[in-house]
Amino acid sequence: MVGAKRKRSEVAEQVAQRWKSFRYSADTEKNTADGNDDDDCVIIDESEVIDLTKSEQEKEEKEAVDDATNKATFKLIKSDFYEGKASMGEADDDLITLKDIFCDARLKRSILFSFQYELDFLLRQFHRNIENITIVGQKGTIVPIEARSMDASLELVLRKIKLIEITMPPYASHHTKLIINFYDNGECRIFLPSNNFTAMETNLPQQVCWCSPILQIEEEQSLVPFKAGLIEYLRSYHVKDIDELILKSVEGVNFAPLSELEFVYSTPSKFQPSGLAMFYDKLQEISAGTGAEASDATEHYLCQTSSIGTSLSRVRDENLWTHLMVPLFTGIIPALVEGTKKVHVPATEFLMTAYAQRKIKPYIIFPTEQEFATSPLKRASSGWFHFQYLQKKSYYDMLRNRFRVFYKQDPAMVTRARGTTPAHSKFYMRSTTKSTEPCDASRVFQELDWCLYTSANLSQTAWGTISRKPRNYEAGVLYHSSRLAGTRKVTCRSFARERGGREGNHSHVAVPFTLPLVPYNAAGDECFCLARHENE
Repeated sequence: MVGAKRKRSEVAEQVAQRWKSFRYSADTEKNTADGNDDDDCVIIDESEVIDLTKSEQEKEEKEAVDDATNKATFKLIKSDFYEGKASMGEADDDLITLKDIFCDARLKRSILFSFQYELDFLLRQFHRNIENITIVGQKGTIVPIEARSMDASLELVLRKIKLIEITMPPYASHHTKLIINFYDNGECRIFLPSNNFTAMETNLPQQVCWCSPILQIEEEQSLVPFKAGLIEYLRSYHVKDIDELILKSVEGVNFAPLSELEFVYSTPSKFQPSGLAMFYDKLQEISAGTGAEASDATEHYLCQTSSIGTSLSRVRDENLWTHLMVPLFTGIIPALVEGTKKVHVPATEFLMTAYAQRKIKPYIIFPTEQEFATSPLKRASSGWFHFQYLQKKSYYDMLRNRFRVFYKQDPAMVTRARGTTPAHSKFYMRSTTKSTEPCDASRVFQELDWCLYTSANLSQTAWGTISRKPRNYEAGVLYHSSRLAGTRKVTCRSFARERGGREGNHSHVAVPFTLPLVPYNAAGDECFCLARHENE
């Protein structure tokens, strides 16, 4: 048996060596005209070759790669500090770099939306074959290339930029993080990174990126909800260059592979619903026809954010998540009817009683002071996390000590490279558990009813309220279980845990924080506050 295997291996090697002498070309006629008359250099179309020397393992690996390109996936942005430049060539299914997104010889056109651009850093990520880069950014947030840093390659790419600047009012942001890539073979891909395009933001906090499957440019196509939402978002700018240079291109893309997902956004435009009102409407559509929750079910609502806004009210302590969003999603605040301008925000005492009676559990993941102190680069990544609660301590005490809403990463489960470094991402999700099942922490958020990954922090500026429009531009993707019980589930895992559990007809979400969650230690943990750190 061993001899037979060795003989087959020798034959395979001979066949492989023979085929190495052939020159492949995607354009047979062009290469035939080159005039090479070497008898051993047969010119054939590469698409017609089937390599029979590949092992079964190689075939399985290729099939896995092909399957991955046909599904939406979450990746961690690889960091020069945590993973190191030396490991950039190593394969890791969970990691992606900006060069993976931009340095593709087939990439011809790239459209970028972001809050900050550091051109010296960003333009070095692109392949020289790029033909056009369209940048949509807020006026005053695009850092030009310093003269001393300019070289021939940067100058070449710089000439290919079309800049569309958006003027924003004070305290408002063009906060959307969105990439639309078009390739020379009629394909398109969309990326939603959690980072803006600066070197430090890309590398210091933990960052994540949502990657679409390959989308085709096709004439005949159906208008799936994701595409409809993206088109409405682009129209909300009311900018001629966006309509002509971006919208028309997006309209030619077939978004059928994203038919199970929704595009959720915020816009300051007065002519269409967005932000919290839109998110609420989407969740109402998802829940329609599913029936009421079982009386023994516990509903878990999680918000992971890098910034927490001030109180909804100057008089009372009211948080956007605990006092408005979760009460809306659970029906504590009655269903909104068309034309509703304002809702009554329940008081803290009422909500604490209602949550206990109805088995509703809100969570907010926000980094602690200690997490920065024990992270590999200490407080170097802290500049991207904002919760200025010193100006109203009662607001913070209400969230921390009464609702006990704050959670953190499990220091025993974080990866060695990243440690307790906080994530700059924003996730909003719901999970349901039943009292008939063991409801230990490890089971919560394994399966999700829905999950929104977005650029929107927990603030009125990002979301608006029922009576106020958002002030920011924001964008995200909404996952949800199928209305038909058992046909499609949304599963969730942490990047800090072993890979797996991706089989079946499931949508998969991967998060950059540890699961299960760990509540703040009542004695010592405090939310990180940059102002307090600066005072110290």
